[in-house]
Amino acid sequence: MKDKSIRGPDIAARVLAGIFGSYAFTWGFSAAGVTALVGLGVEYHDAEMGMLMLAFLMFPGLLLWCFAVRRIGWAWMGLGSGTLLLCGTAWAIQRTLLA
Repeated sequence: MKDKSIRGPDIAARVLAGIFGSYAFTWGFSAAGVTALVGLGVEYHDAEMGMLMLAFLMFPGLLLWCFAVRRIGWAWMGLGSGTLLLCGTAWAIQRTLLA
């Protein structure tokens, strides 16, 4: 019978992905959301507060997802690519607004 217990390095990878990967993804989500809302005419502080309230709900969900996913590589890929996409989107929108 195969031993299906989780090993130490796998737990460490999940903890690191859960904390740092989820934080980076949530930050990118907040940055993209705030810039998009400001671009649509919402006051900056209202957009910021709304996105931070959503981020407060998103971070624990992503953290738990890092422990629920079958392969930790998928979590790292999803969080990393999502972070790059969201930060790139926020950067592009900010460049457009400031031009």
